[in-house]
Amino acid sequence: MTINDPAVLAELQALHDGYEAALTSNDVEKLSAFFWSTPEVVRFGISESLYGADEINAFRRARSPIDLSRTVENLKIVALGNSFGTITLEFKRRSSGMLRQSRQTQVWVRFPEGWKIVSAHVSFTPSSVMDSSAAWMGLPIPTEFAEGVRLNLERAGEIAAPLLSFSLPEETESAQVFQP
Repeated sequence: MTINDPAVLAELQALHDGYEAALTSNDVEKLSAFFWSTPEVVRFGISESLYGADEINAFRRARSPIDLSRTVENLKIVALGNSFGTITLEFKRRSSGMLRQSRQTQVWVRFPEGWKIVSAHVSFTPSSVMDSSAAWMGLPIPTEFAEGVRLNLERAGEIAAPLLSFSLPEETESAQVFQP
């Protein structure tokens, strides 16, 4: 098996470029065409697990078309033979007002009708619990306040540590129980 044949790498690079263009312009028809049109295709996203082409297509149609631009970093394309490849990358994108670092993996297979994504995975890579929690709550922390918020959370943890480390006997009730 030939690994990273230049001609196959060029094909996968062109597919990646086309996918990026369709993704950032929200071209749902083109995005759907990149995926294998079968119940076996899988796409795990930031907050969704999609099984089959119908679920993936429904997700694409319902997705907000606002602010889809992203910056791709660490793009790696690997061709295994002439009909199997992987495309992995990291990207940065604004989400809920916050710049988020994320990653993406796609598994591509060449079928008689052409290359198709058979499996995809997208996930955030939070830089800290604070950033992850802020994103989860939809509460962006402006850069100029991030260090102060981090210090306040650290102090809150230090204040809570003695209370959290205090042990009680197993039979102690944590709250008084009132019975009529």
